[in-house]
Amino acid sequence: MFPVAFLSGILFPSILASVQASVGDRMNSIGLTTLFNTTGAAAGPLLAGFALLPTIGFQWSLIFCSVGYALIGILVSGRSSWSFRRAVGLIIIGLSAVLILILAIFPYHRDEAHFAHATRPYEMDDYGRSLAHPIKKVEGISDTFQLLRLTNAFSMSATNPHSQRYMRLFGYIPLAFRPESTDVLLICYGCGVTADAFVRESHLKRIDVVDISKEVFDLADSYSGINYSNPLRDPRVTAFVQDGRFFLQASPRQYDIISGEPPPPKVAGSVNLYTEEFFSLMHSRLKEGGIATFWLPINQLKVAEAKAILRAFHNAFSNASVWASADQEWIMMGIKGPGRGVREEEMGRLWSEAGTGADLRRIGVEVPQQLAALFLMDGEEIDRITRDIAPLTDFYPKRLSDAPWDEQATHRFAWPYMEAAAAVHRFLWSPLINRIWPETLNKSLHSFFAVRESRYLSELMGSNKLAELDLYLRGSRLRTPVLEVLRSDEFRLSIAERVALNSESPPTETLPDLVAGALASRHVSEAIRLLEMERNRESRGVNDILLLTYLYCLNGSVDKAETLVAGNAGSIKRDWFIDWLWAKLETDFGFRPPAD
Repeated sequence: MFPVAFLSGILFPSILASVQASVGDRMNSIGLTTLFNTTGAAAGPLLAGFALLPTIGFQWSLIFCSVGYALIGILVSGRSSWSFRRAVGLIIIGLSAVLILILAIFPYHRDEAHFAHATRPYEMDDYGRSLAHPIKKVEGISDTFQLLRLTNAFSMSATNPHSQRYMRLFGYIPLAFRPESTDVLLICYGCGVTADAFVRESHLKRIDVVDISKEVFDLADSYSGINYSNPLRDPRVTAFVQDGRFFLQASPRQYDIISGEPPPPKVAGSVNLYTEEFFSLMHSRLKEGGIATFWLPINQLKVAEAKAILRAFHNAFSNASVWASADQEWIMMGIKGPGRGVREEEMGRLWSEAGTGADLRRIGVEVPQQLAALFLMDGEEIDRITRDIAPLTDFYPKRLSDAPWDEQATHRFAWPYMEAAAAVHRFLWSPLINRIWPETLNKSLHSFFAVRESRYLSELMGSNKLAELDLYLRGSRLRTPVLEVLRSDEFRLSIAERVALNSESPPTETLPDLVAGALASRHVSEAIRLLEMERNRESRGVNDILLLTYLYCLNGSVDKAETLVAGNAGSIKRDWFIDWLWAKLETDFGFRPPAD
């Protein structure tokens, strides 16, 4: 920056001296030079921001401006200035030659290298099976976006199923506890997942969506997914290109629900959307009994930083609570006032209606009791863990540091709230829950909390997948845990089923998801049939053999299991897992392990 600033400082008085020599009047020369300098300074950002960046992008805008400056210099220079006999002529000719050389050797694909670098963390999923492909790039006034699509031999949804769950819960949790809601405000649009959840609720009459970036709304038609449509096309939705905080300050409207999922707290410019003052603004724009939900990604914060945000939120909402699925994407919920008790039939309406019910089941919240199993803590617990923590405020934004988070410390902080027995006790004895939760839904809650604990530990530290599958198949009727342990989900399954329906024989790539779908529906015989299909395609691995062995036993065909193991004895290497599996199958089904 120094060379540019230094030369710019020299340039203005040099131009002023040249103008004065031409005009002759010192006052007029200063006025004219300042006028054109100010006009250029005002017009430049408008031209760059509203014309160049959206149409030709940053790189070509830079080239265009550089060439423009050079042409202006050439046009205003006199013919005598180009003489080789004068020093100024040699300088101008030399600079022109340098410009031509730079334009000749400039790396015109440099911007593509930057975009490629940005996609690198997303090129493969956690299992190394999917690649990210850019499908759209947008360079706007305040942001640059690159939309990626994950593919795995057949077209996949453009949004991550894990993200789908917690983003949709930003809408469904407050809708469950305030079923009479009609007016909603969503701060930050993102990929439109939370907005899509809201538009599925037929009782809502007005949905206001605020985002500071126009380009975010422009990309809304580019997203795809199962049963997804652009929420902005819903007549109840009004989009505002505005800063979320300013919108809360300026708008007089009161809302039943305000939800926000801004960029992560440590992204530049985001900290003031996580402060006590901002949460107080949300509180002031809620109707009495209204509910606010907000994102708390503890997996991106040091523990003390997460507690500072919790303290700030609780200072704004005396009736605060925290909810989460089997992950570290926490959701803070605040109620303006004491809140009211919700009847079972009121809450159950979300699951009984076609639009919201199918969507809730798709993200793994299949019955109302699972909503209870998202509970982590209420205001009393927040008070306890933040007793010595100062809140994050506008005056003290550095309570969020630039230091990286500590994964082990975050797990130690989160685990007590995921452990099933303690979580159930905390839920049943919470004064807030006793006031707002229908007591008739308290039966058999422990099993749902246990599923969350199991999934949390599995995703965090790994697990014996077959033991986990056996737990879900024989101890629960839920679909989603079965799909997840087999590395699938409702979104992948829907696509796989659609591809298989249009094929004479299911493509090999779809079989793992189809097997997972059959087991999620407890159609063990169908899962066996699909696994047996792989035998003819020579695509079956040892894990498929062991899964098929287990399913034969579960389906009462122990003799087939013994025959399958005997025929593949050379492929099965004895280790702790095989010893565990043989012992379990022998104990539970009478399976006779092969002789050593």
